[in-house]
Amino acid sequence: MRGIGVVSLAAAVTHRDRSSTAPTGLIQEEGPDRWGFARQTEETTQTMKSPIRLVGLLATLTLVASACGPSGSAPTTGATQPAATQGEASTGPAALSGSLTIWEAYGASGTSEKDAFDKIVGQIKAANSGLTVNVLDVPFNDLFNKFETSASTGEPDMYIAPNDSLPSEARNGLLADVSDLEATLKGAPYNTSDVALNAAMVDGKLYEIPESMKAVELFYRTDQLATAPATTADWMTNAAKLGLVYGANGGGAYYEWGWYSTFGGKIMDDTGKCAATQGGVADALKFLADFKAAGGHLYQNDGDAKADLISGKIGGFIDGPWQSGDLKTALKDKLAVAAGPTGPSGGTWAPMTAPDGFYINAASPNIDLAKQFALQFLLPANEQVFADAGHLPANTTLQPSDAIAQAFAALMPSGFARPTLAALNNYWGNFGSAIVAVVDKKTDATTEVANACSAMDKANKL
Repeated sequence: MRGIGVVSLAAAVTHRDRSSTAPTGLIQEEGPDRWGFARQTEETTQTMKSPIRLVGLLATLTLVASACGPSGSAPTTGATQPAATQGEASTGPAALSGSLTIWEAYGASGTSEKDAFDKIVGQIKAANSGLTVNVLDVPFNDLFNKFETSASTGEPDMYIAPNDSLPSEARNGLLADVSDLEATLKGAPYNTSDVALNAAMVDGKLYEIPESMKAVELFYRTDQLATAPATTADWMTNAAKLGLVYGANGGGAYYEWGWYSTFGGKIMDDTGKCAATQGGVADALKFLADFKAAGGHLYQNDGDAKADLISGKIGGFIDGPWQSGDLKTALKDKLAVAAGPTGPSGGTWAPMTAPDGFYINAASPNIDLAKQFALQFLLPANEQVFADAGHLPANTTLQPSDAIAQAFAALMPSGFARPTLAALNNYWGNFGSAIVAVVDKKTDATTEVANACSAMDKANKL
């Protein structure tokens, strides 16, 4: 789960100490980070631990000749400009001017995403001679807390990330409502999917500008596994060659979500009430313990799993497209992607699927400029740079250029759209702990699921 960034329009914002106290009464909703590392969050009345996950910025160089205004033009901070269509390279959106500071966390995932992000920033700067962009790489584990602490100062103006903290930040008034962009994003040249837009909404309002979609699937080496293991029985047979990410420090409650549907279970109903005791979820957790006992490899973080796949210690592990660039570089045509397995009763793999995108600080004095910056980034020629680095565009008309990204893109419709219900907040810690207890302590899976479900409903007052 992970790549992220933040945009701060420094020209109109006085720099403040980012270690300042977070807004009083902030209700934070938990989720795993894209890497599978835990992120600590708080409710207003209790402290909880939980595991917590891209976007980019761009504009085509051809915008300069036609879009740049005369010298001395005022900064673009007014109403939303008309979006350019794919055929409007010579009459594109108006040039941007001002100073932007962008926070991103792509450095944590390896060089491919970071290089793509930097290339996009360079292109958008070249297309907008009056725009200054300062990039700060923020550790992913710090990004959300850092934003939430400093948001009230007006800085940053914008960040780019998975939607891990979208529900809590929107409900706490930290994010600008960008519902006025919905029609623009649906139309050409953005062509944003309904799935992405729906997952970017909280309580009926749009608070995220989607850039790409993400879910975890099976990376495998074709020199070790001639065909991908298609069933849970295949996984047990090949356990010594396969790996999974789990644990309190490994984001297991995110990475293992797809196993619930494989065994016919689900975590909650449409109201947010826990449904995990109705069957399937305990079977999924027991499978993890059985897989480990059969010689399967379980990791506390996906960096270690990636290293073992590259070295040949394992033949496959489940992770997201943010790992594609580095794995393709290392393994070349020995790398392939497939869905997770079907279950013993025919249940299908449905991992949590969610958009990465832009989030604009509600306290920013430059909200309109931030919107325009996001729209330039999402122009098809720019978005293709991220697609080639492993991102799966939210734009339905764009196709990744390589086989690995194409395989991920084909599997996205089978995913489980990440809920934005507030009740999900109390899933992460409770079920993350249950997974650890079953796998490491060999406790009874049915009991652990019942306890986690009860604690989730109690915390949600359901």
